[in-house]
Amino acid sequence: MSSVSNIGDVYHWSIAKIAEAFSIDRKAVKRLLLGANIPVAGVVKGNSVYALKDVGPALFARAVVSDPDDIHDPSKMEPKERKDWFQSENERIKLEKEQRGLIPVNEVVTVYSAMTKSVVQVLDTIPDILERDCALNPQSVAVVQGAIDDLRTTLSERTYHACAIDLMGDKGEVIVEED
Repeated sequence: MSSVSNIGDVYHWSIAKIAEAFSIDRKAVKRLLLGANIPVAGVVKGNSVYALKDVGPALFARAVVSDPDDIHDPSKMEPKERKDWFQSENERIKLEKEQRGLIPVNEVVTVYSAMTKSVVQVLDTIPDILERDCALNPQSVAVVQGAIDDLRTTLSERTYHACAIDLMGDKGEVIVEED
C-alpha cells in the first residue's frame, strides 16, 4: 500500500497507473500524453507523474471539429477511421440492396422503359378510338393527335435527358452497373 504525504498527490499518477486504471496500453498512454504536450506534475520514486485533470482530456477528448460535416468526410479522417467508414458504407449499401431500398440502374431503366412504352402505346390508340367509337370528325381527331404528339415529344425528351444525365460518367461515357 502506498502512502500519500500530500493530499494533492492523490491526483498525480504515473503512466503505468494511468494505463492500468483505464485499461490502455502504456505505450499508447505515453504517446497520447506526449502528443498533447501534457506537463509532468512531479517525480515520485524516479517516475514522472501527471495530473489527472490534464490526463483525462488528453486520453479521452476527440479532436474538436469546426464543421459537423467534417465528421463524415473520409478525406479528413484518420486511416483506421477511414477504413472503418468505407467498410460500414459497403455494408450499408449491401443491406439496402438486399432490402430493395437501392435498385440497380439497369433494372430501373428497364422498368421505366416498359412503363413509358405502355403509356405511348395507349396514346397512339386514342385518336383511332375517338374516331371509330365516338364518331369524332377528322379535324377534331387531328387536334387530339397534335396534342398527343406534343406530349410524346415532351415525354421522350425529358426521359432521355433524365436517363442520360444519370447514366453518363464524368467523361461522357455510359456507366453500366453490374449486379
